Amino acid sequence: MDIILALTLVSLLVFAAATTGHILGNVDRPATRLTVADIQARLAAEPPRTHVPISRGR
Repeated sequence: MDIILALTLVSLLVFAAATTGHILGNVDRPATRLTVADIQARLAAEPPRTHVPISRGR
């Protein structure tokens, strides 16, 4: 019973530390929104892909 309690408390402590670190790490960086223009620019920068049909076993 003591082991289960200890593991639960340790995992809760690790979770709290990770959550706090994540919140504090994102304070400096504003969230950038992905726009349609950004997606189109990224797709235009990629090389064209060739179409490879999927075989249906024939």
